[in-house]
Amino acid sequence: MAPEGPAPWDLPKGPLFVYNGGLMRRPLRQMLAQAGWPLRLGLPRQGDLVGLWGASPTAWRAETIAARRAARLIRFEDAFLRSLHPGRGGGGAPLGLIPDHLGVHFDPARPSRLERILAEAPLDDGDLLRRAHDGMARLAALDLSKYNAHDPDLPPPPPGYVLVIDQLRGDASVRLAGVRAHIFREMLVFAQEEHPGARVLIKTHPETISGQRPGHYGPEDAQGRVSLLAAPHSPRALLEGRSRSIRSARRWGSRRSSPATARASSASPSMPAGA
Repeated sequence: MAPEGPAPWDLPKGPLFVYNGGLMRRPLRQMLAQAGWPLRLGLPRQGDLVGLWGASPTAWRAETIAARRAARLIRFEDAFLRSLHPGRGGGGAPLGLIPDHLGVHFDPARPSRLERILAEAPLDDGDLLRRAHDGMARLAALDLSKYNAHDPDLPPPPPGYVLVIDQLRGDASVRLAGVRAHIFREMLVFAQEEHPGARVLIKTHPETISGQRPGHYGPEDAQGRVSLLAAPHSPRALLEGRSRSIRSARRWGSRRSSPATARASSASPSMPAGA
């Protein structure tokens, strides 16, 4: 029997041509080289690999060069367990990277490598599944999130509130999902109309708290039953205490929602993705 070919989600390895200064920083350069992608400058040949940072504003440079030279793209994003603080807030380099030669996990226009694995891989490797379960249990036990500047000793608000998740203005995950600013206004109205009498807490994004990038809500929204939540609460504790959470393009723990509407969730708490 002839050996099976590579799976669609198998990552190509080899020299990586980059045109983004962030990927050239020493920690990331070393990380990429150790993972099988030594960085190169110059122009790629046909079939070579071109690396770029997700869907950043500078991604067009690598996309254009790759298209003209018939090279292959690999996009990189921060790992879901990134650092203590956001990169813009002094968090430094990420602890890891998510490579994807098929898409980006927050872009609904095309399936990402993660989606293809979850949808098509047999996932019948017992050791791998045990590692996954152990990793999830350790994340929960250690109260870890993407960003981890929360105070483990700070008690969460009394339970029973509706949690509205803010996101950064102009963030790629919001932009690619097709979510506009008015959706965030509708989220807040929905939270109050559908839950009369309930407290509504707006979870401010860490980069907004540190003054790096604006979100969609501000002090003017903290009226009546609505309040902003900027204290360093544990994201997991906040999820455990809410009666419902409302988010737009990027829920804590999931990749995306419908690009046209905000979605509400009363599911069990999941690992935050941008907390």
